[in-house]
Amino acid sequence: MATLRAAGVGTQVHYIPVHLQPWYRRTFGYAPGKCPHAESFYGRALSLPLFPGMTDADVRQVTDAVGSLAGQPASV
Repeated sequence: MATLRAAGVGTQVHYIPVHLQPWYRRTFGYAPGKCPHAESFYGRALSLPLFPGMTDADVRQVTDAVGSLAGQPASV
C-alpha cells in the first residue's frame, strides 16, 4: 500500500472479516484465529481505485504502478 501510495495510487483495505469487527468482538468475544482463511485474505487483499470518472490516464497510472510491483513493464 505504501509503495502504491508513493506512486500516486490510493488503496484501501478491501475487507475486514466480520468476526474482527468491534461489535462482533465485543458481543460474541470473537478474536483473531477464529477464521484463519478470512484473516489470511484480509492480510493480503486491497482495493484499487475503480470509479466511473476514471480517465484513461488514471487507469494507466494504476496499472503501471501495480505492474511495476509485479515486475512487469509499463503500459504503452
